[in-house]
Amino acid sequence: MSLNLLINGVVGAVPVAGDLFSVWFQSNMRNAALLRAAATRPERETRPDWFYVGGIVGGTALVMLLAIAIVVWLVAKLWTMIAV
Repeated sequence: MSLNLLINGVVGAVPVAGDLFSVWFQSNMRNAALLRAAATRPERETRPDWFYVGGIVGGTALVMLLAIAIVVWLVAKLWTMIAV
């Protein structure tokens, strides 16, 4: 599901071709089919599933913290340049 959204988001960023791709690719329909298939399985959750979810959440948090650190660093650099 994450891969479908990633593909749709990356290719969908291209102005006109991305919109046409999004209509053709239909990531939400693909994700709905995957969700239905996962919901009907008798074994619902496994250890690798939890590691995957933890990796996604941890990776997202890491990217956000890195972005905040870069912004703080840039503001500090600009502040020192202006203050002198």
